Amino acid sequence: MPARVHPDVPGEPALAKRVGLRIRTLRLRKGLTMSELGSDRRGRVYFEKQYVWKMETGRVTPTLPALSHIAKRLGTSLASLLRGL
Repeated sequence: MPARVHPDVPGEPALAKRVGLRIRTLRLRKGLTMSELGSDRRGRVYFEKQYVWKMETGRVTPTLPALSHIAKRLGTSLASLLRGL
């Protein structure tokens, strides 16, 4: 179950939006759709398009395993995905 952004945690909404923007930017640069980003190379779906949209718009806080999958699909490391945020 995805974790919704908790407005009472200092900085969480802003951080979720920055992470989402980074994911969206890298996804578009790679030419992937939201559906492709949520799937593996074999087409197995891990995250529905709606969940990817919620991540990219900062409406949910992705888990570490979700971020790891996203980073792998984007051809980067988890550290690089989060660096500087």
